[in-house]
Amino acid sequence: MSKELVTTLILSGVSGVLQGLGYLIRPLRRTVGALLLVWLAAALPILFFLNIPSQDVLLFCLLSAVFGLIFSFGGRRK
Repeated sequence: MSKELVTTLILSGVSGVLQGLGYLIRPLRRTVGALLLVWLAAALPILFFLNIPSQDVLLFCLLSAVFGLIFSFGGRRK
């Protein structure tokens, strides 16, 4: 595996862990949600300054979205 792909997977993993924490630990949901927004806003410049190819940046976005769908699948029933 290339260095760029490993970096992308690590950053995507951090995104998935933050989303999982927000889902699993309900009292921290708002705090982790705010931290996740900051993380996603910071990850794209990190990828840019590390000269990650655009395909890997797209992979990061797709993996982050997939983690979001996994953890919010079905939503909250009333």
